[in-house]
Amino acid sequence: MCASATNRRAWGPGLHHVLDARTGYPTDDILATWVVADDAAVADALATALFLTAPHQLAAIHRFTYVRVGSDGRVDSSPDFDGELFA
Repeated sequence: MCASATNRRAWGPGLHHVLDARTGYPTDDILATWVVADDAAVADALATALFLTAPHQLAAIHRFTYVRVGSDGRVDSSPDFDGELFA
């Protein structure tokens, strides 16, 4: 399991380490991700990729489960995520 969040490695309001290479700016739609995969390196890469790519597109390439928290407060998770989400 690996996770990524915009509140880590932040250096100011709205400035953090997850950058959109298309714009050069920090992402702002997703706040945090968690991924469970067979390999930690793959889980780490997917946790970051989920900030910019739809889960179904990544699922075509890798097998994993995930949870994403959006900046609008929504929570998106794979149906087979083996965990409990609570607030």
